[in-house]
Amino acid sequence: MPPGSAVEALRAQEVPGSPWHRWLLIVSAISYLIYLSTGPGYLQLLLLDDPTFLTPAVAVLFLVATGYIGMLAWELSQQHDVLLAHLGGAPLPAHSWAGDFLRERASLGSRDATPLGDLLHERIKGRTELGWFSAGLHIKLGLLGTVIGFVMMLASVGSANDLQAQGIDTLIRGMGTGMRVSLYHTIAGLVGSILIGFQMLAIDRAADRLFALIITLPDPAADRPTR
Repeated sequence: MPPGSAVEALRAQEVPGSPWHRWLLIVSAISYLIYLSTGPGYLQLLLLDDPTFLTPAVAVLFLVATGYIGMLAWELSQQHDVLLAHLGGAPLPAHSWAGDFLRERASLGSRDATPLGDLLHERIKGRTELGWFSAGLHIKLGLLGTVIGFVMMLASVGSANDLQAQGIDTLIRGMGTGMRVSLYHTIAGLVGSILIGFQMLAIDRAADRLFALIITLPDPAADRPTR
């Protein structure tokens, strides 16, 4: 397939607002799973039965990260729709990503536009780095909670002065609390990271497609009749 045909095929697959709609679909599925977890009481157990309060902190981080990713999806959808409208014949508004790129490329003339493409890539994909960082942060917080749980278990072992019935009971309760904290934090960190990762995969894919569509835009100067 010639390069021009491949570009046209890529553009033909685009529909208005697709990044936003994909993100809404993913978040709707996540919300339904969270709703299902409240039935057996799993979510309440994770949030309310943690003496270190690190699991609720991970939950808050997840909500903040999801909101940020939603803003990314909305921004990408807006720029995506502007580009599709331009391909349909509408003029590009001021300060749009595609419009800025075309104006800068026109100002370069015959000079190499590779650095301009690198800047466009950074402008589009640089916004996704914070989302991926939040996914990694979930795992790190989960590992931190796991270590805290093991420290609590070891502390309960060190505080057991004797092996009488009372001492054994205290030891078992302390080890149970430490193990519970360790498992809660591991589950919260891993699940949060997986759910953020699903969202970021969709956003990263949308950003790549938007970059490809902008970088392959024809030069308006090339369409002007020569005298």
